[in-house]
Amino acid sequence: MKRTPLLLLVIFALLFYVAPAHAALKSVSVTPLAQLAVIPTGDDVAGMLVAGKFIYIYGTSGSNAFVRSIDGQGVVNWTLSLDTGADEISTAVTRDTAGNIWVFGSASKTSGVSPTPSQTPSASASTMTSLLNPDGVVLDPEVALRNDLNTLVAWKVSPTGVLLSTFTTDFGQPVLARAAVESLGTVSVVGLTTTTMGSVGFFVQSDAIGNFAKPLFIGKADTDINSLAKRSDGSFVLAGASSEVLGGKSLKGVRDGVIVRIVKNKIVSVVRSSNIKATRSWQNTSNSLFFGGSAAASGKNEAVATKFAVNANGVVPTWTVRFPAQGPAITTDVSATSHAMTFSSISAIPGVVGWKPSKGQTVTLIYDAKWAVKGAYSSLLLSNPIDAGFSNDLGLVVLESGAFGVSIFHALTR
Repeated sequence: MKRTPLLLLVIFALLFYVAPAHAALKSVSVTPLAQLAVIPTGDDVAGMLVAGKFIYIYGTSGSNAFVRSIDGQGVVNWTLSLDTGADEISTAVTRDTAGNIWVFGSASKTSGVSPTPSQTPSASASTMTSLLNPDGVVLDPEVALRNDLNTLVAWKVSPTGVLLSTFTTDFGQPVLARAAVESLGTVSVVGLTTTTMGSVGFFVQSDAIGNFAKPLFIGKADTDINSLAKRSDGSFVLAGASSEVLGGKSLKGVRDGVIVRIVKNKIVSVVRSSNIKATRSWQNTSNSLFFGGSAAASGKNEAVATKFAVNANGVVPTWTVRFPAQGPAITTDVSATSHAMTFSSISAIPGVVGWKPSKGQTVTLIYDAKWAVKGAYSSLLLSNPIDAGFSNDLGLVVLESGAFGVSIFHALTR
């Protein structure tokens, strides 16, 4: 049998190999996003949940938290004020299998709860951010970590906007919920809280009647946990950032993005995403582990999106992309094999025809199973995305904060 020289095989393989981050480019034009709704001024919107034919936005209005349901025509179905009798904010949301909306936030005190005095850290949150983020990248829409908001609150709301239950657990120190998921009657929440040394991440679970388990704290002085995904094996993958040693893994940049895997309320692995002299952060993750975040170094800011997988070696990256940007990437799943990345772009994007913004402009890129861009969506009115989501009924939905306030935009992608 005739044998092909090994060198020839290697050359042949190299000629036809395409690195995942530069998958075969398709030329696509930008499809306009249509404005669906304008949020009233005075409502401080933290984020949204897109589910079926409805959009649920949540945040704070005055001294009360709120959640609002909006349909596919931009019409408000209902608005519910979430008042515990004290100051409160809402900063995370999830939906259970019955369609109930779980809104999470913080309160200064609630009925029957007397929070213990908070321990104010030696440096303020803004000072710590300045020290650890010298390039000034906008890592994420910030929510102030108020010293009086020591109680984690969960509001369970029916699909029709009726408050079913209010559950609380006292942290005894400032607490900020960042993300939540529900599965099999258990709600899991992540966020950050403070100690005398700085900020630490937390992971806590509750059953359907508000019995909170003991929180798992992550880090000691400078760790944020911003998002989470539950795996089919019952484990959780958390996304965040840290400048301290976690799970035996040391800091490599100015601040690293961190990915923490939890099994049975214990940390089993930590992966650091880092670049020398760079400030990295993971701000969100989709259910399929499509992570969105940011990287800043030498005055240059990038939106970063990376697809991870869990195997015998732990959590490993399988594909990544970066673009110059004003803030982080927001990621969401479109289907099992298609994923979306939303960010404030400041440069041309390979494969997107005519895209070259002179200043920050929001764009959503939708990738297919081979990681080629199959769609690009934007509007001249968009520059500062807050959140993004997708449903088969509504298509792509982007929550945006701009010069004219907060608005919701969408486009059908099929």
